[in-house]
Amino acid sequence: MSNADKLQRFTFDNTHVRGEILGLSKTLKDLFARQSYPEPVQNVLSELLAAAGLLSATIKIEAMLTLQLQTTGAIRLLMAEVNEKGEMRGIARLDEGQSLNADNLLGEGQLVITIQPLQGKAYQGIVPLTGGTVSSAIETYFNQSEQLGTRVWLKAEKQQAAGFMLQEMPATAKPDADAWQRLCHLADTIKTEELLYLANDELLHRLYHEESVRLYDASGLSFRCSCSRARMGDAVHKLGYQECQEVINEQGKIRVDCHFCGQHYSFDQSDVDGLFPLEAAKANANKLH
Repeated sequence: MSNADKLQRFTFDNTHVRGEILGLSKTLKDLFARQSYPEPVQNVLSELLAAAGLLSATIKIEAMLTLQLQTTGAIRLLMAEVNEKGEMRGIARLDEGQSLNADNLLGEGQLVITIQPLQGKAYQGIVPLTGGTVSSAIETYFNQSEQLGTRVWLKAEKQQAAGFMLQEMPATAKPDADAWQRLCHLADTIKTEELLYLANDELLHRLYHEESVRLYDASGLSFRCSCSRARMGDAVHKLGYQECQEVINEQGKIRVDCHFCGQHYSFDQSDVDGLFPLEAAKANANKLH
């Protein structure tokens, strides 16, 4: 996969259309080495990660972008995150009461798109899972929330994924009035193997050999989990001192696992005392009396 783990922007001269193209390979292999999902679930989660990568290119600030898909199907929850450095992670939650088949993976549901800047307030948009696919939900989001004509093509198989997006940018004057329809029509001819395995420049030439296309420098994509001992400590702190102490008394330590990467964290009595210094000091004083 020659375009693996790269995100590239492209534009068409003398038009109001721009695009993004990406591929994921090692990113997915690193993720699925830590999480075990059936292949159909891997494919849908891979598509959501590809979509997150495409959308991250539209954000002009340092921020975390999260796509969360909540459905009534056998896959109850999908989540994909990417930051401004192209570092990604994802997770899936299944309905154990439903068997996995092509007809019930997603069902009805909604897509929640959250942009959390490093500074400032978060933005959130919610759209229905129209069409039963990740790509159709993304298109609905842009058409309804951003008023930007947007088309998205996503493909995934065997821990490989790719995404292709076209956007119709606002323009007071459109030098090529038919460009949007023409370029989308040509993109509709993309085959799975072309999007997954052709180099970006080769794919764009195959699709648009009669157009003047500019392909810009690529940025890297990779798997990286943002969990840390400090963050897990914050989660333990939210339990409260009393509940933490009960777990310590029963089990000797508090164990916390990251659902995204499987990393194990444990907190013993001294760790809990460090998280709750005032409460621990009072408890120790009471023991002395």
